[in-house]
Amino acid sequence: MNLCAFPLDRMVSGLVTATAITVLCLSASACALPSTTPTTPDTATLGASLQLCADEINRYRASIGRAALSRSSSLEQFAADAAQNDATAGVPHTLFTKTNGGGVAMAETELLLWPNRTVQDVITKGLAQMWAAGPSGEHYSILSGPYSEVGCGVYVSGGEVSVTQDYR
Repeated sequence: MNLCAFPLDRMVSGLVTATAITVLCLSASACALPSTTPTTPDTATLGASLQLCADEINRYRASIGRAALSRSSSLEQFAADAAQNDATAGVPHTLFTKTNGGGVAMAETELLLWPNRTVQDVITKGLAQMWAAGPSGEHYSILSGPYSEVGCGVYVSGGEVSVTQDYR
């Protein structure tokens, strides 16, 4: 675990002052300052985000000689439903567990309720953290697993981003 100090500007009687906030982080990359307030992606941005998600997963897989995964529209639909359901519940993998993968997914990874970040930032940083766990990590095992297809889903609400990745 890391301790990070962030400057925080505050207004006090019309004057801006700076103070430091100490935050306990699980990893150094998790201590990065939030990049922006997320917004619900439009159709073009959503398509680019889903492609980025698949591309990032395939980039990690290629680094260890694993075959690329194809995008699946049925997995993308389930992942979108899972991202919304799980964000609303505040619990990861709720829909996947309840429906046994919705009849389409064999495994799932999820980046749930990341505040004040863009969708692209959540995808790149979140997948990087999963991969960094290495071969002994559950997420790494799924990312590098024996699958042929992937579908990513995005849900943004109240300044928080959730991105779910489902595999078959």
